[in-house]
Amino acid sequence: MEKKNVIYWVGIKDERNNEKYGNFEYFEYSKNTWKHFCKRYNCHFVEINKLVETDTIRYRPNWQKNIHIFDELERRSINYDQICLVDSTCMYKWDGPNFFELTDRKFVGWCDRSNMRWVYDSIHGYKEFFNGFELDQNKYINSGFIVFNETHKEFFKSFKQLYINNIDTFIDLQDNIVKKGCDQTVLNYWLQINNIDFRTDLSPGFKMTHLHRSELFSHNWQLGEDNTPFFIKYGWNWIFNGIPKNERPQVMKQVWDLIKHNYE
Repeated sequence: MEKKNVIYWVGIKDERNNEKYGNFEYFEYSKNTWKHFCKRYNCHFVEINKLVETDTIRYRPNWQKNIHIFDELERRSINYDQICLVDSTCMYKWDGPNFFELTDRKFVGWCDRSNMRWVYDSIHGYKEFFNGFELDQNKYINSGFIVFNETHKEFFKSFKQLYINNIDTFIDLQDNIVKKGCDQTVLNYWLQINNIDFRTDLSPGFKMTHLHRSELFSHNWQLGEDNTPFFIKYGWNWIFNGIPKNERPQVMKQVWDLIKHNYE
């Protein structure tokens, strides 16, 4: 099999939350856009829709998406080059650029400054576990869209071992103490502690997040009949986090209905 870049798309349905998430129909809208990206740029599309570990108390879905990446690629005999791990809350514009060409083959993420209070509290909640390590908040990345490659395999292997060795402590921190951040903040600590060379300088167009708070659903009324929302006009990777969970399915459906003709 030819070595290709990989979109590692994670969308795992939890039947207990079917009603809250509109039966997870928005997964299809997200998936359609990333399949289009793969067809356009000749990438493997790897869909993760089932959990590896059935014990979701000890192995939360957010953790599983990180700690089993390379195991899963090898189990499926995927001959990978670079890998983009992307959550099902992301949709990608039909004519967006190939970000794999912009990485310089480094670990790439986008700085998450959408809710600095949340980030600050989460960082300080885990600080004692990491022996007071001073994490650089200006380099804090969101784990819902990251790009890496085979050279990071050992890093993820050590990250997996970190979790397994401290699983009860992490569960206690997540559920009873920090209550903010699952895998994401721990991943950030592990990246900086291990001095992983990573980039956070991708164009803002790749990190259009908290669309409602940034008024990106609006359009420029001065352009007459052009009612294209700002996030579509100026962005490529649209991230529908921050939107209330019970509203997200309908919002993403409205977006998909508006743009789906571009993916045919």
